Amino acid sequence: MALAGIRRCNFRSSMKITSADPTKDEDQVSDLVSTVSIGAGHLRKNGVSNQWIVSGYASYSDHEEYDDLDHLSITGGFSWIHQPSVGYSSFWFGVSANATILEYRDSDAREGIFFDLDLNINRRLTTRVVRHLGYRYTDLVFLNKSASEESRDAAFDTAAHEIYMGLDYEIMPFVDLFAEYAYRHGGITSTVSGGVDASVDYEAQSEDPVFNQCTSPSSCSHRYSYRVVSDMQKLNIGIAFPLSRVNMDITASYFDADGGGKHYENWMAKLGLVWNF
Repeated sequence: MALAGIRRCNFRSSMKITSADPTKDEDQVSDLVSTVSIGAGHLRKNGVSNQWIVSGYASYSDHEEYDDLDHLSITGGFSWIHQPSVGYSSFWFGVSANATILEYRDSDAREGIFFDLDLNINRRLTTRVVRHLGYRYTDLVFLNKSASEESRDAAFDTAAHEIYMGLDYEIMPFVDLFAEYAYRHGGITSTVSGGVDASVDYEAQSEDPVFNQCTSPSSCSHRYSYRVVSDMQKLNIGIAFPLSRVNMDITASYFDADGGGKHYENWMAKLGLVWNF
């Protein structure tokens, strides 16, 4: 048995939101997001083939530009790892599930419980390379909203299925490169000014004042969010390494999606610092 605590501080930059119409420069925005998390986990081994982890943590995210998106999240989850046979090159299987309650500063439409499930199979290819294959399911479920509120906020009611493959490469002890490619099918939300283009095949539309640009009370560029079913490709590439007592990771993420008759793309850079105590 072991008891583990984690304090985490993540700094995310260049969160770009791209509209359905790439010619609308005002609908392409970026922001700097800082996230601080603290949590703990309990690990238990069952023989030599099984390991369980139960964890929980709280996070607060601060947006430099769009502060209505500042939010608190509380997450609880578990994971199970099973290795049928003992051996350096043997397969092992993983299952993890998490539920996150989201509370925003001033964006009720985005509030709810975010569920995610991950099923994966892993194996060492060499002494330094580990391969991962897996499936994920994600779903945002509204919490304590009436039928009219759920209809009003329906653009953010998204769910998706995803299959992925990844590699971890140990450059040297405690320094790892990692890469993951994923194919995702499901709902995505896009934001646009002036209303949704009639040519877009969307499932739901909601007002989204978070990104409104008002130069005066009588002149306001209203924003709307809408949900479409998309086929998306995602790529994550990064490096993790220790720095004194802090573990650091630097990650670049990119996605490319087609849905509702339109094309969408986005990228994000992340710097993470994790302190275990």
